[in-house]
Amino acid sequence: MRDKSTQIILKCIIACFLLFNIGLLFLNQQYKSELNNTTHKLEHLENIEIMFEVSKETTVARFKYEQCNIGNSTIYLGSDYKTLIPVQSITDQPKLVIGLNQNMCRPCVEEVFASIKEIFPNFESNPDIICIADIEQRFKDNYYGKKVVSFREKEDYPLYEIEAMPYFFILDKDLCAKLLFITDKTSPELTKEYLKIIKERYMTN
Repeated sequence: MRDKSTQIILKCIIACFLLFNIGLLFLNQQYKSELNNTTHKLEHLENIEIMFEVSKETTVARFKYEQCNIGNSTIYLGSDYKTLIPVQSITDQPKLVIGLNQNMCRPCVEEVFASIKEIFPNFESNPDIICIADIEQRFKDNYYGKKVVSFREKEDYPLYEIEAMPYFFILDKDLCAKLLFITDKTSPELTKEYLKIIKERYMTN
């Protein structure tokens, strides 16, 4: 009788021990799941914060450079830095300007050129689309199909200061940056919408 009671007690202890361990495993899994959820939420909030900061910087840049006066500064085409011409000589028609520099991420630049070639199939031959880029001299004669427009004095072109993302604006006889649009890599469709509007409003070629 005593042996049976002892066996029952031992079985109860073992069962309790197993249940206790199962409970611990369940709680551990639940804790890991909650920890992962919390980590994902924190990462999401961090991404939102980063996107907000980028959006803020872009908006500030647009406020700063919209209607920025470029004036009749001296420029040259391609790598021919010896042949200088005034900006006014290329603004007989409103020009869509693509602004770039060598510090911008390559995928961002490629995405912009893909978008503009989609909206403007004649991009390479269209004289009303120009590229102003702060890049190495050896690339300036043929940069994605365009001769790069460069300013003899960098100080004459304040928009060289925009270094984060490619941008667009309209340059006409008033010689200032109009309808400035700074691209956003998270919203490539906005770039296409901007280009469609510019095409309808300004481009005749």
